[in-house]
Amino acid sequence: MPRPRCEKSRSGFTLIEIAVVMAIIGMVLLLVVPRLPTTDQENLKISARTVASTIRYLQERAATSRIAYYLSIEPGTDSLKIVEIGGDGSAKTPEDPYLQKSPLKEGIVVSDVRIPRLGKVNNGQLRVDVGVAGIRDFVTIHLRSEAGQFWTVMIFPSGGKVKAFEGYHEELP
Repeated sequence: MPRPRCEKSRSGFTLIEIAVVMAIIGMVLLLVVPRLPTTDQENLKISARTVASTIRYLQERAATSRIAYYLSIEPGTDSLKIVEIGGDGSAKTPEDPYLQKSPLKEGIVVSDVRIPRLGKVNNGQLRVDVGVAGIRDFVTIHLRSEAGQFWTVMIFPSGGKVKAFEGYHEELP
């Protein structure tokens, strides 16, 4: 008569095998996620934050380097450029590569710009000077995605403070 076996069946995965699989999945995600397409809302948020940080940087650079700049904005389009004012008053492309790039992502437009002394500007070309003392006017820039969503960038005069808010705001939320 055959003797019954007392050995237990050991099926399943070891902790080390599970850890190795998790590490491989993590590495694959690190490579794939940055390449996934972003949404309009994400592009809008990134653009608003990039505009705000670029303007902050621009004001600090103008104050420390004693070089004047201006923002060239065309409401209704995706045109928001930074222009350096030369010693002779001529306009030129900034030497700083960070200031040469457009802060707006694809599909994002400047809906309108509000400056108290000019009101709401929906079209045309607008120049916002950034001198050694910063921006002299309170400026509100509204960015819009193709889906009609908004973010607002507010620039406060003479303090270097720039804030980005989700939604369309004409006054501080």
